[in-house]
Amino acid sequence: MSEQVNKAKSVITESSVHYDRPLSDYSVKVVQEDAEFKARLIVSNFNSSKKSDQYYFYEPAYFMVNQVKARAEGTEASMAKYGVSRKTFTTAVFALKQPVTDEQVANADMPIDRIYEDATKFITRQFLLNKEKALASALLAAGIWATDWTGQDAAVAEPVVAGAFQKFSNATSAPLDVMDAAMEAIQLKSGLRPNTVVMPRTVFTALKRNQVIKTTKLYTNANSGSDDAVLDTIASHLGLSPSRIFVLDVVEPSTAATIDGATYAITVNSEGYATDVAGTTDLVNQFVGGKGILFMHIDMASSGQYSATAAVCCQWTSLYPDAGVLGNTAIKRYREERLSSEMIEGQTAFSYHIVAPALGLYLADVI
Repeated sequence: MSEQVNKAKSVITESSVHYDRPLSDYSVKVVQEDAEFKARLIVSNFNSSKKSDQYYFYEPAYFMVNQVKARAEGTEASMAKYGVSRKTFTTAVFALKQPVTDEQVANADMPIDRIYEDATKFITRQFLLNKEKALASALLAAGIWATDWTGQDAAVAEPVVAGAFQKFSNATSAPLDVMDAAMEAIQLKSGLRPNTVVMPRTVFTALKRNQVIKTTKLYTNANSGSDDAVLDTIASHLGLSPSRIFVLDVVEPSTAATIDGATYAITVNSEGYATDVAGTTDLVNQFVGGKGILFMHIDMASSGQYSATAAVCCQWTSLYPDAGVLGNTAIKRYREERLSSEMIEGQTAFSYHIVAPALGLYLADVI
């Protein structure tokens, strides 16, 4: 046992400065396997060597007004103007660490590396949860995009009247017609047709149960009641790729959990579920993303400079290098002797920003 502890203590000095490659490999594996976390797949990354910098802001008129003119022989071509302005962003820095104590190592029945692997998996999933919540907060809400429509219980004469539609959870609603209208509205406002749809699981469940969706004969999947079949139906109707319809499956408490500032312990009940501060009432869980549907035109290869895209994730890569599927989350391991522990710490710096409000439309209160 003492050999295990000594092995844990004998950390190479460089590990307190450089990022730990094996732990980063564990993190990449977690990211690749945790399919429920989708934020990293929805918009493109805008990598910056500066914590605070500028990003390009799309001006729709330059994509819809024809600037090509006839040229007389021996004269110059007319000059084009590409319309982008600039806005400032500042990335938010996030960090979290998990101790692996000497006692844990000495008492371990499993290989030591497994303890560090488990701690790394926990930290990585925390960062995935943080990014999912950041994306939902930045993009999936009313008042963010150029156009918002709101669901109501009462029926309307057309699919959408004065920005109102009937909630998709109502039996007489027409979700495909409303979504069609949303696609067309973005195209008319921006000149580009949406190619990305984002919704939380509760909204997708309501769509699965909607009679219009259930009876639309566009299924390309033999199992017409499956999630894939419903996605295929919606995608076929709207002219989208099913891979660009994102259903958010991450769950969190609907109200903030209580975390003790000294012990970092969360107030839970006897079964480990989050409760109120008194520990008497369990917190109700919800899917991250609210009760709406977001339509966007996204160019995954664009930073918003010369190819229009609705939103980007700005990443500070000078201190936290881009790690592909891991984003710019860096994992390192170092020792804190005062706690008789080694720390597995993750760090990242990013922020979501709207590049083109005209390229997005939010359906609020869908259910």
